Amino acid sequence: MQKALGWPLSSYWVSTSDAAQELGISRGHLLHLKTDGTFKQGKHFRDVRRTNTNRATYKWNLPALQIILDKGPEVR
Repeated sequence: MQKALGWPLSSYWVSTSDAAQELGISRGHLLHLKTDGTFKQGKHFRDVRRTNTNRATYKWNLPALQIILDKGPEVR
């Protein structure tokens, strides 16, 4: 299996809790960055909720998130 940025390909998309822990930020901050447009749907996160449910369930692309966070706020 190939690796990129230290993660196996099967581990690219992870839960909100796992993404926050891996990135060293809080769940709230991760969701804030989604809401303020720093992270883009489809590239950085995706909604994987089951059909007919109201509450969103997100999966996060760790390598893509890390690239954005490494650039800093001035580049966004």
